Amino acid sequence: MSLSVGPEDWLVTVRAIENHSARAWPARHVTQHSGWELRLSPALASRRVNSLNAVGPEPGRLSDVLAEAASVCRRQGLPCHVRMLPFAGTAATDHLRTLGLRGEGETTVEVLPLRVLFPSDLRARISPTQTDEWLDTYLAAEHHADGEREEIACALNAVASPQAFIVAYDLGKAVAVGRGVVADGRLGIFQIATLPEARRSGFARAIVTALLNWAIGLSAEDAYLQVVSTNKAARALYEGIGFKPLYTYDYWTVPTS
Repeated sequence: MSLSVGPEDWLVTVRAIENHSARAWPARHVTQHSGWELRLSPALASRRVNSLNAVGPEPGRLSDVLAEAASVCRRQGLPCHVRMLPFAGTAATDHLRTLGLRGEGETTVEVLPLRVLFPSDLRARISPTQTDEWLDTYLAAEHHADGEREEIACALNAVASPQAFIVAYDLGKAVAVGRGVVADGRLGIFQIATLPEARRSGFARAIVTALLNWAIGLSAEDAYLQVVSTNKAARALYEGIGFKPLYTYDYWTVPTS
């Protein structure tokens, strides 16, 4: 899978990845609005599970959809983020610009065909279920609020597809984690996080390659991950493994008042 696919095939792949991602990192509440999905998890800070997402946008309905979404978010006491995906269309982006808004937090979705196994790194150990150690390390590495712990655990327990939870160790101490989900022959990679003192020591690579090997064992044919576009170190790591960019998305925040 590469950027050389035709426009129609490209959009099919984008949709498939987005469907996979929504199931692999599920929101607490999901409502439909004229071909858009409002996904909300009020206890979490993640914008991916607190945003309005295009699914199959109905033409000419964006103004109404934005008003409905803003109203729901206002009642929940949440900001109203619109996650702008390629199939949202240029008209949607133009409309948001006319409101004086701009996108931020650009994220690149990168893909990799799975063909051969990668060298194993014994520092990375795999479990089919999340553990307290995995969750504690993730929360510490990403500086999540303590109040998010239970909500993250519930969200990951709600995933129906096979999961792998990786912990990497440095002299017996857990210092990095990652998670993978395989469904429909595709691996999604999430929650790659390393404690600050252990960064630039190859732990993230060890976790990613362990997830890739696990997915190959389940006959997955390709993998994807999401990385902040400006994170040069992470993007260099993924490029070194073989990942290539497929598409980007960003967030536009609509006033709720």
